Amino acid sequence: MIDKKQFLEILKSREDRQQKQIEILNKYPHSLISFTLNTPGIIKDNELYRKIHKSGFDKIKETIKNQNINIIYEEYINKSTGSEGYISVDMDSKELKSLMVSIETTHPLGRIFDIDVFDKEHNQMSRSDLGLESRKCLLCSKDARICMREKSHTYEELISRIEELAKEYFIR
Repeated sequence: MIDKKQFLEILKSREDRQQKQIEILNKYPHSLISFTLNTPGIIKDNELYRKIHKSGFDKIKETIKNQNINIIYEEYINKSTGSEGYISVDMDSKELKSLMVSIETTHPLGRIFDIDVFDKEHNQMSRSDLGLESRKCLLCSKDARICMREKSHTYEELISRIEELAKEYFIR
C-alpha cells in the first residue's frame, strides 16, 4: 500500500527540484546538470542510495574536470525524498548531455543514475536531441518507459537488481 504522505512528499520534492533548477539557471546562465537516482517506489533515501548517489556525483565531477571544464557552481543535498546534485558548467549543453549519457551507459551504476541536463535557456536536453534511443529497462532490453507503464517487473525485482549492482560495484 502506498503511503499517501510519502507520495505527496515525493511530488512536492519534484516541484521544489524544478524551482531549484530555475533559480540556479537564473543565477548562473550556463548548462546545468541536475542529478538524482532512478529508484522505484516511495523509499528514496537510505544509506545505500546515498552511497550510490555520492559515487555518481563524484563521477560526474571527475568527468567534467577531465574535459578541463570549470565547475561554476555545485550543490549536493541529502533529502528524505532522495539525494540531489546540481552542477553548473560553461559548456555546450548538447556536448554536456553526451558526456552524461556516456556515464549513464558505461558506469556500473549508471543505469540507476538520472542525470538531466538543461541549457541556459532552461530547455532540458534529451537523448533524442542527440539522436539516441531511450534508456533500457534495468532488468530487460525493452524501453524503460514501456516496462514502467506496463508494470513488467515487480518492485522487489527492481530493488533486488539495484542492490545487486551496488554490491558488485562497492565490493570491487
